[in-house]
Order: sequence, then C-alpha cells, then structure tokens
Amino acid sequence: MSVAVFNYDPPERFVAGTVGQPGQRTFYLQARGGGRITSVALEKEQVAILAQRIEELLDHVVRETGGTTSVPAIAPADLEDNDPLDQPILEEFRVGTLTLAWEPEAERLVIVARA
Repeated sequence: MSVAVFNYDPPERFVAGTVGQPGQRTFYLQARGGGRITSVALEKEQVAILAQRIEELLDHVVRETGGTTSVPAIAPADLEDNDPLDQPILEEFRVGTLTLAWEPEAERLVIVARA
C-alpha cells in the first residue's frame, strides 16, 4: 500500500475551513504552496482540538524558552485568515489522526495528518 506525502515547507497558507450549510458542513484543513493545494477532511471536533493543542504547544514553547523564540506571546492580528478555502477543494483523504510537534532548531510547528 503506497502512502501519499504532501509536504509544505513552509506553506504559503494553512487554514481550517468549511463547505456547506450549518448542520451539513464538511470541515477541511487546507495547505497551499508552490502552486499546489492540498485539502483533507476532518471532524468539527478535530478542528477544535487541533486549535486548542496548537495554542497550548506554542504557549509551552514561549514559557520554556523564556520568550527568546520567534513565537510571539500573542498572535499578530495580520495573521488572521478568514478568507474562503482555495478552490478547487479536492479531498485527498479523511483525517484519522493528527500529530503536532515543535522543531526547535527551525522554530516551527509541524502538523502531520494521517488517514
């Protein structure tokens, strides 16, 4: 069985978004970069937990480094992205598990989504 790997290092855009009306929505994570767009479907609860865990992880990084990392203590307002998902939305797979990691040398958050 082959495994598809979609690597964005770094992405130009990484967002969570929805398609459809309330109660009938499909939730997606979407990455864009290098002329490519990758969309993966997931549950509403997974999006909420991902947001919570990202916040907790970045808060931990700021505390552990004493504020010497490039992660700001408060997210800059210009990072907010409420634009619609990029088109076309082609679901690559439905997310089963999400993994978060912090790479201290590169000072970046890594998100791995697996079916």
